[in-house]
Amino acid sequence: MKRIVSGLLFVLLLTVFSACGDKKSTAILDNSDKSYFVDFYTEGDEVFIECVLNIYSEKTTEVTICAIDNDNVQSGLLASPNLTGIDKGDMDDTFRLEAGENKVVVLFRGDYAGIYSIAEREIPRFIEIIEE
Repeated sequence: MKRIVSGLLFVLLLTVFSACGDKKSTAILDNSDKSYFVDFYTEGDEVFIECVLNIYSEKTTEVTICAIDNDNVQSGLLASPNLTGIDKGDMDDTFRLEAGENKVVVLFRGDYAGIYSIAEREIPRFIEIIEE
C-alpha cells in the first residue's frame, strides 16, 4: 500500500514539475535603480501608487501587472495587500511590451484604509508580470 501511495505521489509531483517547466517567463522586471517609486495619492476609497518599471521582454507581448504590498497594509494606507497595475497612459490594465527593454509607468491601484501615509517610498516588493 505504501508503495502505491508513494508511486502515485511521485507521478503527481513529476506531472506538476513538468508542467511548470513548460511555462517560460518572457518578461523580467529589472529591480535596479531603473525601476522606482514616483508618488502616491488617493481618490475616494482607492489608493494609487505610481511607479516606473523597467521590464525586459523576450518578445512583443501583452501582460498584466499586479503586486502584493503587506507593508502598506500594516501602515494603514491599504485595506488589502492586493494591487492591480494600470497603465498610466491609457488607464488600461493591459500593458503592451515590445521585445527588449521597456519603461512602463504603472499606477498600482488598491483599497484605501484611511491613513494617508506610505510605509516606504519604493516599488512594491512583490510584483508579478503575467503574460496574456
